[in-house]
Amino acid sequence: MFTLADFEIYQQRFQSDPEWNGRRLEIRRRLQALGDDLKQRFSEQGIALDRRESLHNPHASNGKKVRRQRTMLFRDKKAKKALQSFLGKELGRDLDSAVNNAHFQLGLDVDGAYWGLRIDQGAWYDLNVLIKRAEEGEGRAELVAAAQAAPGYILRLDGKGDRPLEGMSDRDWRDLAGTVRPGETSLEVIQRMPAAAVAEAGEDFDEGVVEDLLRLAPLYRLANWSLDSPSGASL
Repeated sequence: MFTLADFEIYQQRFQSDPEWNGRRLEIRRRLQALGDDLKQRFSEQGIALDRRESLHNPHASNGKKVRRQRTMLFRDKKAKKALQSFLGKELGRDLDSAVNNAHFQLGLDVDGAYWGLRIDQGAWYDLNVLIKRAEEGEGRAELVAAAQAAPGYILRLDGKGDRPLEGMSDRDWRDLAGTVRPGETSLEVIQRMPAAAVAEAGEDFDEGVVEDLLRLAPLYRLANWSLDSPSGASL
């Protein structure tokens, strides 16, 4: 469970202060435990994932400011190796970064908690698969069904243009396919909960957010690159 004090350490005056590393490490461990639970629950659905947390201390890679903390779950080593082999040595090296894979995320910032599915610009092969599905009638029908199975989420491109995921129609997915550019666009499916609501939920928050992320499994499968996915056998 998380308390209001956990969110306060992301205020600007604390972000660069190493004195708060111990507190942030505690949060990292709690996020890790949630990530491990998610990893197990997804594996029961046949989705094998690896887990990684963001830095809990100020560092050059985060601009020496800890503005947020999160745990991320992304394709496991076996699936990563298959994609690396397909992409080749140079492109495949980029897969070592969690954000260059379609990934589930669960995080905290000063405003509250957030969770969902994210495809950054670096995960262009996953976004390409999603778009290829959106270009075809059968694929769009699958996307509509997957979106309806995950109520409460919003979809945004490059951090803006929020729209309810569950309300995405066949035409909406087709239009999206004409807008998104793999390698240039990021796509995020996200929910947020204010800090006060997270604290009030107590231990119920953990189970609630795990169940909520599991609802995104069908969408993840439709976006996740594999050799037999649309356009999966060619760059």
